[in-house]
Amino acid sequence: MASRSPLPLLLAMAWPLAGPTSSAEDSRPASARPVSNPLIAPGADPWIRHHRGEYWFTATAGNRIDIRHAPTLAGLATARPVTVWRAPASGPCSSDIWAPEFHLLDGRWYVYFTATDEHRTDSNRRVYVLESESDDLLGRFVEKGRLAVPGDDAYAIDATVHRRADGRLYCLWSGRQESGRGPQNIYIAAMENPWTLKGPRIRLSTPDQPWERHGWEVNEGPEVLERNGRMFVVYSGSGYTTPQYSLGLLTLEPGADPLEPARWTKSREPVFRALDREAGGVFGPGHNGFFKSPDGIEDWIVYHAWDRRETRGLQRSARVQRFRWTDDGRPDFGEPQPPGVPIAAPSGEVPRP
Repeated sequence: MASRSPLPLLLAMAWPLAGPTSSAEDSRPASARPVSNPLIAPGADPWIRHHRGEYWFTATAGNRIDIRHAPTLAGLATARPVTVWRAPASGPCSSDIWAPEFHLLDGRWYVYFTATDEHRTDSNRRVYVLESESDDLLGRFVEKGRLAVPGDDAYAIDATVHRRADGRLYCLWSGRQESGRGPQNIYIAAMENPWTLKGPRIRLSTPDQPWERHGWEVNEGPEVLERNGRMFVVYSGSGYTTPQYSLGLLTLEPGADPLEPARWTKSREPVFRALDREAGGVFGPGHNGFFKSPDGIEDWIVYHAWDRRETRGLQRSARVQRFRWTDDGRPDFGEPQPPGVPIAAPSGEVPRP
């Protein structure tokens, strides 16, 4: 999430879900309602997990962290948000609460988010961590403080964490070489525990491709996929207000050390970009997350985007769609689904009576 002021909140809305069903839906329960995009608006920097029979959602909400949940993906659109944490009136994490993510680690929920001080100073943006007192995602959270880089105090936003199959825990985020101006890069560091980094930050990617430099030079919003020993980092490039805001891909082959930058390869072109149509266009798709279908079979992406090229005065909305894998084992995100088009519900979805 690049530097910006928080946008005013709007009421959540759902697009009509009426329309013909595909053959893929014929074998699904009649109550497994299809989804259509946009799913939730506003919905910048969206995040979804399926846990204990329900979908859980959060997104940037200005001065607090809200979580909503529903037994169906379509039901998230009208689910009531619950505020689990509110920013203090002053201090280092009192303003611009951006890009929250929740992760279940060692039986506790950890929420990672970006914040700055009450003066909304850009150079003071850092990543902070909350820890739940139980395994209840809507329960009480305790502030664990800033996720500090040992020996290095520089601008840092959009953190995510990933536990590899070997049990090692890593944090990835977007940062600058210094706290002042400059390109935003993707960094990685090993973690001692869910709220402590160990060792130096390692730069994995910098905006060195033309498509990453629209508006300003940005690599941000890293998210991780791991499959068959390969580790993928999907990140957003270019300024978020530009229609060219898109997703790029970093790939680490099996057996390689994630902390060795030379072992990563980078796509030269976006792997998910705008759907530029006069009617039903989708612009600036980015800052994504990933989640599984209830039965664990399907892979889904959640992201935000705009409906028009001209973004002035508009809100980014949260969108979802299924993605697949290529024959050589890489994620294939296809193209953004146009607004209002029915999308079959995730496999294994059976809403409660």
